[in-house]
Amino acid sequence: MKRPVNASQKATRARFGRRALVAAAAAIVLSAAQADETVVKDPHYGPYVQQIASVGAWKVGKGYVSLDPADTTRLMEKMQNPGVEDTWLYAPDGMERWFSVISYDNTGHVKDDEKIDPSAILEELKKSGELSNEERRKRGWPELHLIGWQIEPHYEPDTRRLSWATLNESNGEKVVNYTTKVLSRTGVATVILVTDPDKLDQSVAELKAQLDGFAFNPDQQYAEFRDGDKIAEYGLTGLIVGGAAAAAIKTGAWKWILGILAAGWKVVAAGVVAVLAGLKSLFKRRRA
Repeated sequence: MKRPVNASQKATRARFGRRALVAAAAAIVLSAAQADETVVKDPHYGPYVQQIASVGAWKVGKGYVSLDPADTTRLMEKMQNPGVEDTWLYAPDGMERWFSVISYDNTGHVKDDEKIDPSAILEELKKSGELSNEERRKRGWPELHLIGWQIEPHYEPDTRRLSWATLNESNGEKVVNYTTKVLSRTGVATVILVTDPDKLDQSVAELKAQLDGFAFNPDQQYAEFRDGDKIAEYGLTGLIVGGAAAAAIKTGAWKWILGILAAGWKVVAAGVVAVLAGLKSLFKRRRA
């Protein structure tokens, strides 16, 4: 049963200052994790094979956990990240160090033969950042400004993974967003990592190791492209800037892009230590 929200709590949530927002996010998740075990109903502890969008599977190793879309949606809502649907969570058991979410977009086959220009892409991202800040101002949220690359975009032909990390600033505080795109025959899987910025390198290394357990089905692997398959309207650069946003606008998912990538993960990452500490008790009780 959900706890009632009193006038004081409503007033706190109504203040959208940076510190107030982070504190509110942490408090909401902590109270939910401690008092409402229906947030996560059916966590899958490794060893387990988590099916992803009927196109692939992620092997959940011992010491790790995954969530189906329904549980992921409820958990993200508790973290003030609404509208996260058709998304799977993968994390260390108890979510103590980091967590990631994976989704799949049937964009068509993305050609990977273009050269990536990090400097040019960064300039485009900075220009497009004003669009998200316009939305953030409408919602009363602090603006988020792109400083530069924490990890420059790079593509691994052997794994078909495109990864990058941006360093951002909001109200004088810095936050890192790390993203990996995995190409398939017919689309792209997007993996977003949420962690303490100070532990980014460690978390990225651990996530990469776990991603070795993710694979598309044999008929969905990138090399299985056939004549007549749909071709995406953009390439690797478009996956980082422009292409994904354009697809989101066309499908009505722009609110999701703004609310999650441009704002929500920033808030969760900033309060990630407190948030994950609260969620740890929830997962322990659920497992028991």
